[in-house]
Amino acid sequence: MSRSDDLRLGALLNNANCYKDPSIEIKHHVALLGYPCDVGVARNGGVVGAKEGPAAVRKMIEKVGPLINPEYDIDLRCIEFFDAGNVEIGESLEETHSNLNAAVKDLLRKGYLPVIVGGGNDQSFPNATALIETLNSGKIGVVNIDAHLDARPLVNGKPHSGSPFRQLLEHEKFKKDGGVFHEFAVQGNQCSLEHVNYVKSMGGSLTWLSELRGKDIEVKEKFENVLKSFSPRSNFVSFDIDSIISSDCPGVSCPAVIGLSSQEALDICMVSGKNIDTKMLDLSEFNAVVEEKRTSRLVATMIYYFLMGVACRP
Repeated sequence: MSRSDDLRLGALLNNANCYKDPSIEIKHHVALLGYPCDVGVARNGGVVGAKEGPAAVRKMIEKVGPLINPEYDIDLRCIEFFDAGNVEIGESLEETHSNLNAAVKDLLRKGYLPVIVGGGNDQSFPNATALIETLNSGKIGVVNIDAHLDARPLVNGKPHSGSPFRQLLEHEKFKKDGGVFHEFAVQGNQCSLEHVNYVKSMGGSLTWLSELRGKDIEVKEKFENVLKSFSPRSNFVSFDIDSIISSDCPGVSCPAVIGLSSQEALDICMVSGKNIDTKMLDLSEFNAVVEEKRTSRLVATMIYYFLMGVACRP
């Protein structure tokens, strides 16, 4: 918890008077939005429990991240960190997606950079369409950091946690306006050849996890190059935390026996925050029922590193 001599991220999120300094200008506006829904996970045959993710992350945010980081010399007090609450859960997943789309559009139009915490990865399609509709252009760059492609066909015409990026790749405005899509840190032991060929046939590109190992260039530099390749498009960074090795990140419905390290995940979040074209981040598949404490601390720290990156923007 925050103390007067050790203010933590929770003081920023709760807009506590104790951290405010009238000499520090608020330059950036970030909003936290919860997506407490795992209906899409159930539709995809996954382990439910991700709906508990947003509450667990908010609880841990109280404890992590000093507002002035002495290691990096970064002061987060230049950021308004607004808690936008949770998306209203509808009677169907489709209604919930509509509510999510509307909530994200509202935040974007008010000038916020949304950080959406799930919940299932099915959230990523309504998040992407919210950005497209706000910009009135499909000319955006989207990167899916994931062990899986999440480009599966719909089930009986219905979306699920494995389908968001197929939906995006087939979205008319995204295709017509020159949207760009990249799969990052995907694993060949998790992806079918048919789905890989589908992503490539739709113009998407891939970076395999194996390509990030044993190379001279670090993961954060490889990821930074992906974001640079999107320019001059606005970026949407979608981070499925099951791309992180399960020894570091056990609280997911589909644990990874190999994957990104927690340090690499934090580096990616900081790079994403620094990039001025990044307009939105979502974090998916945190299953607090499988494991809460370690994974909630990791996800909260990922948000902290993202905010440190945002604080470095001009």
